[in-house]
Amino acid sequence: MKLKTHYKGKKYMKKRFGYKNAYNGRLFLLCWIAYFSTYICRLNFSAVMPELLGSGAFTQSETAAVSSAFFICYGAGQLFSGVLCDKISARLLIFAGVLFSGLSNLFIFLFSESYTALLVLWALNGIAQSLVWAPILKLAGDYYNEGEKVKFGVDISTTVPLGTLASYGVSLVTLLFAEWRYVFAVCGALVIIAAVYWFIGTSGLKKIPKVENRMDEAIQTAPTAVSGKKLVKILLISGTAALMIPIAIQGTLKDSVTQWIPTFLEGNYNMGTSLSLLLTMVLPVINVTGAYLAKALNKKLKNELATSAAFFGIAAAFLILLMTAGTKIAVLALICMAGITNSMFAINVMLITMVPLHFPKYGRTGTVGGLLNAVAYIGCGLLNMGAGAILETDDGWRALFILWLALAAAAAIITILCVKPWKKFTHVPNSYGE
Repeated sequence: MKLKTHYKGKKYMKKRFGYKNAYNGRLFLLCWIAYFSTYICRLNFSAVMPELLGSGAFTQSETAAVSSAFFICYGAGQLFSGVLCDKISARLLIFAGVLFSGLSNLFIFLFSESYTALLVLWALNGIAQSLVWAPILKLAGDYYNEGEKVKFGVDISTTVPLGTLASYGVSLVTLLFAEWRYVFAVCGALVIIAAVYWFIGTSGLKKIPKVENRMDEAIQTAPTAVSGKKLVKILLISGTAALMIPIAIQGTLKDSVTQWIPTFLEGNYNMGTSLSLLLTMVLPVINVTGAYLAKALNKKLKNELATSAAFFGIAAAFLILLMTAGTKIAVLALICMAGITNSMFAINVMLITMVPLHFPKYGRTGTVGGLLNAVAYIGCGLLNMGAGAILETDDGWRALFILWLALAAAAAIITILCVKPWKKFTHVPNSYGE
């Protein structure tokens, strides 16, 4: 499906997915499929973790190390891709990222018996996937006006819960008919198909006018990227730099909790892998609402950071309930984890998606988007290694829940402190000498 390159007439004005022009809707769909596909080859490892641990071939520390290798490489790669996509083709970066993610999963299928190969290939998968998110934000900044950026940001965020659901679903079906290594073969093949679809579908992207050049938009001047020194100053004064800690914590609570849920359900309630995966698949369905709950609350508060602080508080309340009663009742534990991941997903929309979309006027959307996503995943990777070690202690899950609660409380406090400078940044355009 190629992006259309004509801009007049009824066909041009026909709406797609709620966007006012056909090419806006088509570009959104292609971006959605590309990022959605990466989750299929991201959470499949979490889905097969109970099988890996049950086989005795890997310990909890080793599986945590493999998972952390992905998060750290993904995060570090975001720093590179964020800067890179502000300079070269975002389209080709996305294609390369999706393609090599699929290929790395196919190679895991071939070398699944080696722990070293699993560790290295999963790390390479992280590097490949790091080439996708920041370029998508760059395209959003280039091709959507201010009103549609908000819609794009909320809509694209649905890839996270739905991609999670797809990854667990594909993994579950595969495990019903084959051993765990075939999960990587099936997921890898699907993602390679998505890469080809992206490449073909975006072949006409260069012919599409960017928002500052469209006849139907107000005439604008294309933003020139500010210097690195000035960007640092903006990040500091706006409060964005201080957000690095809450963002790292959000990444930990979103991805680490999601990753360990199947293992927790199987270990604490003697569930089989298939049942634990089936129950875990309920969470992404609930989490779809997180983006729209965040949007609704932010519409009232008119501050992404205030909205995020509120959801950190909600997550802390669910963690307290999980620690006090959830460990005894499986249904209550699942409800608590749904509340935690839903809250983190809402925060993810605000801090990882919406915050970078305030930076197109500085020519640094990709850089900021990559930086914030990098912090989220590097923080998650480092803390996830600690999670594996904690689970091997006598206190186990209780100790891990206490750590998560302390992190949620700290994140809420820091985010609240950043609300005022962020409000000034978003509401007073000339406060930075622009």
